[in-house]
Amino acid sequence: MKNLRLILITFFLISLLAWTIHAQQSEIVYTVQVRDTLTHIAEKYGVSVNQLASYNNLSNPNLIFAGQQLRVPSTSPQDNTLSELPKTYTIQAGDSLFAVASRFGITLNTLIETNNIQNPDSIQIGQVLILSDVSDVASAILPYPYNSVELSETYIAQGKTLVVYASFSETVTLTANFDGRAVSLAGEGENYWGIVGVHALSELGIHYLTLQATMSDGHVSTVVKDVIVVDGGYLSEVIQVIPGREDLLSADIIQAEYNKVSAIWGNVTQNKMWSGNFAHPIADVRLTSYFGTRRSYGGGPATSFHGGLDYGAGEGVPIYAPAPGIVVMAEGLDIRGNAVLIEHGMGLFSGYWHQTEIVVQVGDEVKTGDLIGYVGSTGLVTGAHLHWEIRLGGIAVEPLQWVSHTVHDKIYRRGFAHNRLRYLPQK
Repeated sequence: MKNLRLILITFFLISLLAWTIHAQQSEIVYTVQVRDTLTHIAEKYGVSVNQLASYNNLSNPNLIFAGQQLRVPSTSPQDNTLSELPKTYTIQAGDSLFAVASRFGITLNTLIETNNIQNPDSIQIGQVLILSDVSDVASAILPYPYNSVELSETYIAQGKTLVVYASFSETVTLTANFDGRAVSLAGEGENYWGIVGVHALSELGIHYLTLQATMSDGHVSTVVKDVIVVDGGYLSEVIQVIPGREDLLSADIIQAEYNKVSAIWGNVTQNKMWSGNFAHPIADVRLTSYFGTRRSYGGGPATSFHGGLDYGAGEGVPIYAPAPGIVVMAEGLDIRGNAVLIEHGMGLFSGYWHQTEIVVQVGDEVKTGDLIGYVGSTGLVTGAHLHWEIRLGGIAVEPLQWVSHTVHDKIYRRGFAHNRLRYLPQK
């Protein structure tokens, strides 16, 4: 009897030791980093937010802090399969789209559609392909107090404008940044939306939009959304400068003038002054150069891009304001010639270069259709024309998106975009 009891006790201790070792091997200890959320940690290790919160006895999943250690239950090899799929792949010598799709277990059509590939036979070495459909992240559980975070598109071309929408279960103060740049937001309380400029020379692949909601008790809840930037498909052109003005290509002159204008469009007024889509700034629309075109001056390397639209027009053709705003610059510059900048609110500015005459002054409030000047050939030009550009948060973006209903429809597809804005009082 004693021997039987001893055997049972020994068996129990061995089983307990084996269970303890198994438990230790079946969990990971993770140290919370700055800006981490429970959602991101859960996604990283292929577990649910509820599992992670329950496993660590967290009464409020939103209240984690940098340096905190969390125990993460391991998942089965089957659960880890999807999390091991890399988000991007760089084309190597000898690769084909079919080979890449087969290697990572995705369909060829999915790979083509995800990367907006027009000709599957024209991939190039060094080209970055998106492998994972990050739109699935939108269905992930959001931390309190987020109800929803939506993007106008997950895949956006270089140089385009992105719109973000966020709603909350309680009143918050929201801030946001895209790749470290502040995002202009409108709204208040429980509903916000914002506009984001994507640089025309942005690296292809995944970029990050970070939202931080501050609650009434001072706690901050953070959400990070993946945004995939795809090729804008821009062409190249060679610009021949009018003889005698080649000195304007000096790097010092270019930088000094850029510093001057960027200081102006860096002053952001949150009030939204425009409504609806923009108009073209001249009546007879004849475009001679498009936004985003990679440019070479005098046959040199194409190291820059065209930050706006060029309208072919003769000397003296009237230029009109395309939307309501306030004139924040009206003066002659070396490269941009006689130039006007109009602020439209929320970090949105429009510029009008190379004018022969300016008829507005700094501080003037303008509405759509107001005369601001006349087409000319001042500054660094090849001949008389109007250069028109739109800057959002200091980033040059495609103006045609603003002339068409593209951006307008993105903004106003949410009801709260109509009634949650603070408009600038008009005189």
